[in-house]
Amino acid sequence: MFPVSLVHAALLPLDTVVVGNAGNLPDPLTGRGSVAYTYHITNTEVTNAQYVSFLNTVDPTGSNPHDVYNPDMTNATGFAVVKGGIDFIPTAPDGAKYAAKPNYGDKPVNYVSFYDAARFANWVMTGDTENGFYTFADTNTLAGQGTHGPDQHNGTNWVAIPDQDEWYKAAFHKNEGATGSYYLYPTSSDSIPTVATATAAGVIANPGSNVANYNFGANWDGTVNLGHVTSVGSAGPESTSPYGTSDQGGNVIEWVDEVTGAYRVMRGGSLWLGEETLRSTSSSFYNPHVGGSSLGFRLSSLGPISVVPLPGAAALFATGLLGLRALQRRLASEEVS
Repeated sequence: MFPVSLVHAALLPLDTVVVGNAGNLPDPLTGRGSVAYTYHITNTEVTNAQYVSFLNTVDPTGSNPHDVYNPDMTNATGFAVVKGGIDFIPTAPDGAKYAAKPNYGDKPVNYVSFYDAARFANWVMTGDTENGFYTFADTNTLAGQGTHGPDQHNGTNWVAIPDQDEWYKAAFHKNEGATGSYYLYPTSSDSIPTVATATAAGVIANPGSNVANYNFGANWDGTVNLGHVTSVGSAGPESTSPYGTSDQGGNVIEWVDEVTGAYRVMRGGSLWLGEETLRSTSSSFYNPHVGGSSLGFRLSSLGPISVVPLPGAAALFATGLLGLRALQRRLASEEVS
């Protein structure tokens, strides 16, 4: 039986919003955004604190067998690149080798490759980095992956990196029925967003209507005229998409689950790109093996995400998700009593 403290140490809150209006029409400007099913998407980018929980669970000894930890998360200086927000502490006890830097826990994780993000999604879905929506053959090779839709994985709640239409709809659709009505920017606006500035702790200092972290505006922690990541969602509710997602424009550009040649698609602009990259008409692509300084991700799922992944040590003798769910039910009954 797993120790109660070990199971609770793996708790990872991931809040999602519902994206309804199933069967909505695509955006006439781009042909994107039509999704035939209701789904969920995380309302913020995955944070350093959430990624630290992942690292300490799947790599408790710090051996990093699948390169899910990028040393730039610790060593990046901020000179011409964005600083990372996670420290690796070799002398720390097993299960605590990784820690978010001060003021960085609520910032989006960066320096993550597409494969890092896919392993995080697998872990959230199954507790196993190598199997879930994505099936890995080795560190940087996928043997296969699932299909986004309502009838996949025998009706279970898959968790994945959003595909292009899921990401697009959550960012730009006006959420007024199954229409083809979309905003140009993911801040519920057709007007150019205000450039965010930052406090000394990296919180957006000018929250309000139509604000985004882009174009080098948010400088803190020693960055000068370079811009930096800011606390997720700190532009406030007046700058969310109509479905309630934050930072789909700016902060970090995000991986999208779509292949173009040897590359994977990215969307959303970033802290150091111009306003044109925040528009619905803009997308780009990048090497899926590489984690960029202003590159992060969020997750989509068929339903709400309830996350208690298998602890790394316990996974060696666990019998699967049925046993984990039984344990969750037992713990819940003990807490009630």
